[in-house]
Amino acid sequence: MMTSALKRTDAAKSEITHGVSAHDARELRSRVSRALEDGGRLVVDCQHLNRFDVRVVSSLVQCAAVCREHGVQFEFTNMSSELRADLRALQLGHRLGIPD
Repeated sequence: MMTSALKRTDAAKSEITHGVSAHDARELRSRVSRALEDGGRLVVDCQHLNRFDVRVVSSLVQCAAVCREHGVQFEFTNMSSELRADLRALQLGHRLGIPD
């Protein structure tokens, strides 16, 4: 299940937790829409994302692209070094804004 805390003065924040479903991936995309309305940035907390999940990664790539197109910063926090390495190995780091 994904949870979110939105603060007008701060970034829109989304947390990816255990048991990610297709519904959760759609929810992340809807949070991007809200971040676009509010402007600023979207921070995705990956602290509980312990395994590579194709649905989540696909949603993250789509969300990062939409944010880029609309000038909204898209950032990650608490991403494990293993997941970061997996994303780079799949050559997705540049699409997600993950520095080399």
